[in-house]
Amino acid sequence: MLKHLLLCAALTTPALASAIIESQSEYGTPEEAQAMLTRAIGAVKGDKTAAINRFNHNDPSFRDRDLFVFCFNSRDGKLTAHEAFVGSDVRALVNRAGKHFGGEMFAAPADGRLTEVAYLSTVPGKFSQAPKRAYVARIGDQVCGVSAYLLKGPEEPKQCGACNEAP
Repeated sequence: MLKHLLLCAALTTPALASAIIESQSEYGTPEEAQAMLTRAIGAVKGDKTAAINRFNHNDPSFRDRDLFVFCFNSRDGKLTAHEAFVGSDVRALVNRAGKHFGGEMFAAPADGRLTEVAYLSTVPGKFSQAPKRAYVARIGDQVCGVSAYLLKGPEEPKQCGACNEAP
């Protein structure tokens, strides 16, 4: 029995260590999200149509782990770039706690200014929710953004006073 337990421990310990390392780098950071948004702003200013096409086709410059660029029309709120919701109205986005974070994204941005919108979001592949922050900016008739989970370690949510919700 002891041999069996030692064998199981020897086989699972490297797997557990690997899982911890992977989970620490599984999610992009807020700083990485802001850097990606800065690149996206430059791309939209250079050629809006080509940039939106790149965003929608997961160009590696605009897709990193859970980070991706989304954009919507500043007049009608219709998403023009998103991995799953192109054509949907950003103002309809509501989380499980009932926060209308999409409406905040629509109302917040001004030209040349980065705006942050805090909300809770389901962690991919999990049932739990964690604080998330979207960084959005207006570029002409488009509003583009990138959002990042606010995680301390392997899926440990930080406190989020701006989320206005109970976890």
